[in-house]
Amino acid sequence: MHPKLSRRRHLAWGLALVAGLVSAAAHAQPPMAAPPGVKVDAKSGALIVPLGGLVQFDPKLGPISDLLVGKEEILQVRPDPNNPSVLLMTGRAPGLTQLTVSGKDAKRTYDVVVQPDYDLLRNLIKRTVPTAAVEVTPGIGNVVILSGYVSSPQDADIIARLANSAVGGTAQNVINAVQVGGVQHVQIDVVVASVDRNEIRSRGFDFTINGQNAFFNSIVSGLLAPATAVATPTAGFGTNANLQLGIVNNGSAFFGALQALRTEGLAKFLAEPRVVTQTGRPAFFLAGGRQAVLSSSSGINGPGVAFEQVGTQLEVLPIVYANGQIWLEINPQVRTVNQGLGITTVFGTTPGFTEQQARCAVMLESGQTFAIGGLIQSSVQGSSAKVPVLGDLPFVGIAFSSIRYEERESELVILVTPRLVAPLDCGQLPKRLPGRETRSPDDYELFLENVLEAPRGQRKVWAGHYNAPYKCDPTVGTYPCIGNLCTGPDGLVGGNCGPNGCATPAATGGLTPVAPGPLGAGDRPPATLPATVPPAGHGNPVGSAEQGPEK
Repeated sequence: MHPKLSRRRHLAWGLALVAGLVSAAAHAQPPMAAPPGVKVDAKSGALIVPLGGLVQFDPKLGPISDLLVGKEEILQVRPDPNNPSVLLMTGRAPGLTQLTVSGKDAKRTYDVVVQPDYDLLRNLIKRTVPTAAVEVTPGIGNVVILSGYVSSPQDADIIARLANSAVGGTAQNVINAVQVGGVQHVQIDVVVASVDRNEIRSRGFDFTINGQNAFFNSIVSGLLAPATAVATPTAGFGTNANLQLGIVNNGSAFFGALQALRTEGLAKFLAEPRVVTQTGRPAFFLAGGRQAVLSSSSGINGPGVAFEQVGTQLEVLPIVYANGQIWLEINPQVRTVNQGLGITTVFGTTPGFTEQQARCAVMLESGQTFAIGGLIQSSVQGSSAKVPVLGDLPFVGIAFSSIRYEERESELVILVTPRLVAPLDCGQLPKRLPGRETRSPDDYELFLENVLEAPRGQRKVWAGHYNAPYKCDPTVGTYPCIGNLCTGPDGLVGGNCGPNGCATPAATGGLTPVAPGPLGAGDRPPATLPATVPPAGHGNPVGSAEQGPEK
């Protein structure tokens, strides 16, 4: 075959193959999806265009000849290149504008509202938090209103963030009325317990010998002032010596001072602060005061004064999760004045402070307890001062040496217990609050009986015989005294002790009276009580069923 014809055939086959591949690729590429159609508000008839979105609008006027947009900074409109009778609209900024469209035979004007895509926001909330029942309502302008219920504060935070992103990341444009269901109040019980023990053992011996012609001193421990004059039988004893001896004879003297002490100390501290707060809300509790301490100069002639906070302090932030667990960020602090840690300046003495504090975050169930802090610390300090050679001698070296040995132990534990709580019913309130269970004493009780607080209810202090104040308290029958000494309303209240013994409640829960003894002039007459008395133990804040009159 001719070489030129062969080359022509190969070129023809190559062009055909390239054309086939291009055609196959063109047919394999999927067509571009058309933008969604514009939505029309059912009440106002306005066109709804999503902010930042692209929608398609067919005014049914045939080929478009002219367009006019009232506010181009809000809405962008252009004809569809594939269909000259259809418009493509894009929302640039939230707001309201008008669109005028001219066709071949007609001209129409439309109101257009550009707003965030609330349908997209509803779908995102439904997919992200499926358990939430939240309604999204458009507000005035670029404002969205959220309402409904969620099961946890975390879900409410997620929904608020989604709404912020829908309106351009501005939290001021989101009105969040979402409520969290379930128990929302948390009571945090904290226990701070501390024990400090110390033992100090010290030993020292000083002596001085004064003669007519010479003197000899050993004052290593600082228990004696040295003799400075010959033939002067005097010496000064210090305040740290617990055994002192002095012998004076014919111008000669011997003085000895011994310190042999064993000092033990014990300090216990227990603080139980409690605070109730709503989930997601920080709470602060302080029971204490402020201690004045010296600070930097406050003038020409004197120092300044600063006030340091002392007492029991609690800072806490609880968050209740949907599964009932409670996340706590807690900071308990106990601070007390410690004069031993203070300093003395030319302006005076300022105290120091002892402080126990912990800061942490834990996850707990309601009613569970966690030890969030603990300390076991032991320290030993020993010191010895002695005269070389003489102080090293056994037994004899006691007179030329001093020793101090100190041991300290500290124990600290901090416990925290969160509880989900609800408000009390009015019937659960205690009938007697602190300070209201007693009354002020009258002159007879105050000056003659040294009574600072008297039980509720007046009494006859003298009517033939003495009547103690506690006998007139309404709870004297409910809380009898040891030894059957109380003589309240005889024969009335179950468990009341009178002159003829104690009454016992009937099996039916009623009250079985006993034969009353002779009433004294100061005793109360019998009173009528209800058929049943609610159970009350010692320390029950509800008290008894009967309340005495208040003064």
